Amino acid sequence: MGSTRVLEVDYDVLSLVVKLLNYSSIVSFNEDVGKIKEWIKKQPHFPEVMADKKIKNFLILNKGSVEKSKEKIENYYTIRSQLPEIFDNIHPKLSYMETLKASIYLVPLPKLTKELYRVFFYKVRAPHLTENFEPVHVIRLLLNIQEIRMTEDVTYGDVFILDGINTPFRCIRKVTPMLVYKTLIAIYKQVFSNRLKAVYIINAPPYAEKIFSLLKGVLKPKLIERIHFCENPYILTEKFGKETLPADYGGREKSLGELQEMLYQKFKEREDYFTQLDKLRINDDLKPQRLTNDEIFGVSGNFKKLDID
Repeated sequence: MGSTRVLEVDYDVLSLVVKLLNYSSIVSFNEDVGKIKEWIKKQPHFPEVMADKKIKNFLILNKGSVEKSKEKIENYYTIRSQLPEIFDNIHPKLSYMETLKASIYLVPLPKLTKELYRVFFYKVRAPHLTENFEPVHVIRLLLNIQEIRMTEDVTYGDVFILDGINTPFRCIRKVTPMLVYKTLIAIYKQVFSNRLKAVYIINAPPYAEKIFSLLKGVLKPKLIERIHFCENPYILTEKFGKETLPADYGGREKSLGELQEMLYQKFKEREDYFTQLDKLRINDDLKPQRLTNDEIFGVSGNFKKLDID
């Protein structure tokens, strides 16, 4: 797994999450993990037998549902061929990732919240380096972080803190509805099922709330309620405490820059793992029934309202 510890997960976190999923014990949870693993072994088109830790996270993300976990694992392998514009050229060792590292911060904070949520920070680091900003690069970075999490993390939900202080409008203008749709629906809903608990936006640029008003037309009310514009950044201390927050924001954790260096060091340590991921493609010739784009995206050519549990 590498020696750099990007995510801090105490020994008892899995037990606490399992209880929240209404399992009677770790034993019964592991029995379900075993059922899924046996099912995976019987899928001739799968490129590998998935590691137990990753299966556990699929089961957690799908609230203990064995059948939903199977469906999402199927999608996990299938979507890599269905969305080459995202999954091709995704390896963190590629040169554009270094450019991205110099221009933005996108890091998970090491400590979980008391609710067992993982907090992410996003901030433009160097506005002058965003002239060639490509949103798909950010999506790929986020997916690479997700891959680390699937083997090294245990949580009960995600929180995003977005600092808009240095964000040029040209960056936002490049974020197309289709890219947002593919990310939220095709990947995070149909594959990973991440539970987005809240989004806190601080130092929002003048145009941010106007964009949010437009997004209300495609976002479910439940998701809209979880997006908060914070006029005072110090509200973060009240929400998360100094132990969780980075030093840049009055916390006792390492700075965003230090956390980012640790993240990219983790990518280097697990380079072989990401090289292996690049090769993960299903064998369509052995697949009993081929999934269509519509089945993965959950639509038939039309947008539905975007929703994340």
